[in-house]
Amino acid sequence: MLKGLDDFLLESTDRGHVVGTWGFHSNMNFTRMRPEENNVWFFEQIFNFLRSFFGVVLPDALEIVTYNATQRIERKGLDQMTFLDELMLVLKKLKEPIWTAKLNLNIIGFLRTDHDPENPIRLQIQEPASFIAWGGPDEAGFQNFSIGYTLFSSIALAGEHMMMWSMNQPLLEKALRKWEDQTGHLIEVVDSNGDLPVYQHGFKPPTR
Repeated sequence: MLKGLDDFLLESTDRGHVVGTWGFHSNMNFTRMRPEENNVWFFEQIFNFLRSFFGVVLPDALEIVTYNATQRIERKGLDQMTFLDELMLVLKKLKEPIWTAKLNLNIIGFLRTDHDPENPIRLQIQEPASFIAWGGPDEAGFQNFSIGYTLFSSIALAGEHMMMWSMNQPLLEKALRKWEDQTGHLIEVVDSNGDLPVYQHGFKPPTR
């Protein structure tokens, strides 16, 4: 089970995924919350994130772990249109406070194919990406978004898609800034598990 950002970055490294990640501390006092209030907080964070990243990500899978890992709930093949309703039903059945909520995401981004390099296309891509929120009685709360670097790389391999930093980075930056506005928290943690040109609102131009 992922207990923090370091665990997530290590897991990504083990899977061979090179990712950049952005996040912030929520500074919540969960000890004053009833389990229902704790879980509503998690719902609100997921809602704020998806609202901020609308048109950029699609939820694909959900994992919820309750306090002290007493219960693990997984949902796969999520439908964007009904996801929040399904999440609400899951939360209504929980009697214990959530510890971790993780969304695996598909990215909607631009790419240029070697078949038609002059006409970039925008489509859903199964790039490694996720949103994770941590909380619970013995924590102050933390949440982060991570995304693989492939779409932002200038490297083009024979027979592969040619990536589009100049078109994808503005989408990422806009979403990250909206996330700050929605939550009222500025991004304060920027990290990666590789030597990536990350900054507060995305990736800097790739080196050539």
